[in-house]
Amino acid sequence: MSPETAICETAETGDFNAARKECLMKNIEDLLQEMPQYHADREGEEISLTEEEIQRIHQKTMQKIQGETKAESKVVKHPSFWRKYYKPLAAAAAACVVCMVGATAFAAFGLDDSIKNFFEIYDNKSQQTAEKLTTNVESSAESNGIKLDLTQTIGDQSGFYAVIDASGVKDVPYTLTFRNTDLSITGKDGANYNYTANDIDSSAVDNGITKFPLLVSGVNQEGEDVNINGSHIVLSLQNIGYRNEHNKFVTLQEGDWKLSWDYQTNAKPEQITVDKKISLMDSQGLWTDLTISPLSLTAHYKITKQGKTYFTEKEWNKYEKSDRLMIQFTDGSRIDSRYEDIVTESWGSKKTEGYKRIGFHQIVDTKTIASVTFGGRTITLHQSKTNDERIRLSSNTAKCYVELPESVASIVTLKEQKDVKNTDFGCSESTVNFIGKRGGARMPLFTIHRLKGSFSRSEMEDLNPMMIYIGSHNGYTYTIDYGECQTEAQLREFSDIMNRYITNILPFFEYMD
Repeated sequence: MSPETAICETAETGDFNAARKECLMKNIEDLLQEMPQYHADREGEEISLTEEEIQRIHQKTMQKIQGETKAESKVVKHPSFWRKYYKPLAAAAAACVVCMVGATAFAAFGLDDSIKNFFEIYDNKSQQTAEKLTTNVESSAESNGIKLDLTQTIGDQSGFYAVIDASGVKDVPYTLTFRNTDLSITGKDGANYNYTANDIDSSAVDNGITKFPLLVSGVNQEGEDVNINGSHIVLSLQNIGYRNEHNKFVTLQEGDWKLSWDYQTNAKPEQITVDKKISLMDSQGLWTDLTISPLSLTAHYKITKQGKTYFTEKEWNKYEKSDRLMIQFTDGSRIDSRYEDIVTESWGSKKTEGYKRIGFHQIVDTKTIASVTFGGRTITLHQSKTNDERIRLSSNTAKCYVELPESVASIVTLKEQKDVKNTDFGCSESTVNFIGKRGGARMPLFTIHRLKGSFSRSEMEDLNPMMIYIGSHNGYTYTIDYGECQTEAQLREFSDIMNRYITNILPFFEYMD
């Protein structure tokens, strides 16, 4: 979010989920069997992996393998679907064939693989929860030999995720989209809701079926959070194609489609009264309550004293921390709205209630939420299960710091470089490399880059797609790239650390002024 952008119109986006890199493990079963013996024989040390560690490594590895196996040779592109969140869909498309829709509670048909992959559903508990939140839909439309089918939605009262299956689409090496889209949401009271939705871009091709994910959140015309359960939804689409290097739409196949259905969810979100005074940027407000489901968390509030609408970069840096919504889990992990794709916000007033929401990329057991921080206030929900204190590791060269658990920080050393040439970006940069040393193995865990100059996320992706965008601060652009296990020794020593802590490092990152 640019400091010059009006806050009431903002939508925060981030790349945390794009940073979920995991170490690829080959011959996993053999490797796991070898691990305890390896540790026990190491220079006389009596160290072994716990059962929890073994299970965690196995689970993460299976997730990685399953996901890559299903997608292998099928994915057209791995777009960051959710980087352009909550951009209103464009002008209306012409209507055509409409199929009658009937939404029924999820039964025994199984979850769509796209839903499983998006929410990282790989265990029975998550699947059972997801099934309760999923409804089967029968909506299809056909035009010029291309048929669109929408069969399942998963969501709660605040929004939903669905996948459109398109058959008859030409197999081309492009990320496909629709030239014109229009989404209409009508509530049970007959009111027409405004809405926010992702761009409907293709994600993969599976057995001749092109997948188009759709993520939607509903608000009313006053910008207030609304319950969209029971709403009637009409999605109109026109012409399939792609955007070239000049952002010009190129039509590949013409057509008009209309999908229509009644959105239903069995989600029963928990509402918690907060009633705490908060500060949001330079405004004052009242944090009224929290609404929590396995798919989202929403903080509702009212503004009691209105501040500025626009901010300079210096002002933004001063107040930005108060605008975050942060979720701390009982296992020590954290979600920070700065780095979450599915974040919406609406500034309230003395008359209307505002809200800020994080949509989860995983099915969350709400009992694992230890605390929630918003507007400078923290409320505790459940007792933390970890006693591993976080230690701050600072870099004066890169002007930033991270907080790592003491057990991890103790094996990490920092290697800093100042004012070196970055050939990709054509500018100077300062870097700090966080290097792990353990059991005779050495591995770069992650590197933070401080690039001189302001680069947008899209510019960064074009110049170096391996870097993950963090943000801009005081005339510099910050990025991060993650290490990968290259040897068996690195796998043994660092795979669990990478999966458990490093992939979740950005919520523990801060700039140093």
